[in-house]
Amino acid sequence: MLKDYEIDKPVLETDRLIIRTLNEADVPDLKEWLGRDEIYTYWGRKASKGEKNPELMFIDPRPWVKRKPSPDFDWGIVLKDSNKVIGMIAVFDIQNARMGDIAYRVNPDYWNMGITTEALKEVLRFIFENTEIERLNGRADLRYA
Repeated sequence: MLKDYEIDKPVLETDRLIIRTLNEADVPDLKEWLGRDEIYTYWGRKASKGEKNPELMFIDPRPWVKRKPSPDFDWGIVLKDSNKVIGMIAVFDIQNARMGDIAYRVNPDYWNMGITTEALKEVLRFIFENTEIERLNGRADLRYA
């Protein structure tokens, strides 16, 4: 059930990867690649201030606001052999616990190695086997394909 994961997000594992929630200790790895403009070519925009400064991801701008648990999944893609964060993958905008969107960003130094495919397969397996989500939408910009 989706509700089972609102607070405690699972850690997923593949042959080469650990897919887990990011934390402040990951900022040095994120700084290496998250602000690189080539990642956003297919997003139709440049890297934002927060993406260029990933430490901001871990600062709550309004700590006095009580937040509801989120059904969204925001994971880091971590290489098992080096414990290095080389990407991010998310299932978000979940509607009626039945459908949502999926997106990813990966350090360009690790493109064309099958890492994104490996992470996507595991996330899709988890979502469709362990939650009531029946549909995930992804977007592609075909101008650059």
